Amino acid sequence: MNPQRLTIITVAVAVLAVAAILVIPRIGGTTQATTTADLDLSDQPVIGSADAPVTVAIFEDWLCPACANFEANVAPTIKREYVDTGLVRMAFVNFQVIQGSEQVARMSECVYRQSNDAFWEMKGPLYRAQGELRDTRGARDLALTYAPGIDAGELDACMADPSSLEVVRTDTQLAQRLSLTGTPSVLVDGVSVSPTLDSVRRAIDAALP
Repeated sequence: MNPQRLTIITVAVAVLAVAAILVIPRIGGTTQATTTADLDLSDQPVIGSADAPVTVAIFEDWLCPACANFEANVAPTIKREYVDTGLVRMAFVNFQVIQGSEQVARMSECVYRQSNDAFWEMKGPLYRAQGELRDTRGARDLALTYAPGIDAGELDACMADPSSLEVVRTDTQLAQRLSLTGTPSVLVDGVSVSPTLDSVRRAIDAALP
C-alpha cells in the first residue's frame, strides 16, 4: 500500500474514533462542566430545603447499573449529610441512554405528578429492584408498591397521556444541551463532577458559603 495513502487512512480512523467518543452516551457519568444559567429544575422532583445554599442535580437512567450503584452507595449519604441538614437541595432528572428505559421514566414522571414525596420514597427501592423494570407492567406494579398513596387509575391515565412521554424526552434533551454524555451525571451548582461519594462531597463542601 502507498505510504501516503496509509497515513491518510490512519488519520481518518483516528478522527472517527475521537468523534465516537464524543458522541456516544456513556454509562458512568461525565466530567464536563456546564453552568447554572442552563439548568431549570422547576419541573423536576426535588428534595430538601428551598433555602439550601447548594443545589445538586442528578441525571439518571432507571435501567443504568451505575445509577443503581450510585443510589445504593452515594445518594443516601449525600441525603443524610447534606439534604437532611438543610445544606443541599437535590433534584432528579430523567436521562435516557439505555434502550427500553423510556417507559419506566414515564412511569416515574407520572408518580411525581401525583406526589413529590411518593417519588422520593419510591426511587431507592425501585433502583434496588432494577432487574424487574424492563417489564412495563412490572414497573407499574413496583411503583404502586413503593410509592405510598399513589392512585392506580390516575397513574394509568397519566401513562396513556402523550404529555408524560413528552416531558421525559424534554428531560433527556436538557441533558444533551448541557453536554452530559453518560449516567449518572451529577451537577453541583451547575458544575459536573465525578459521581463518586468523595468527589460529590468535595464539590458540595467547596460550594458551601
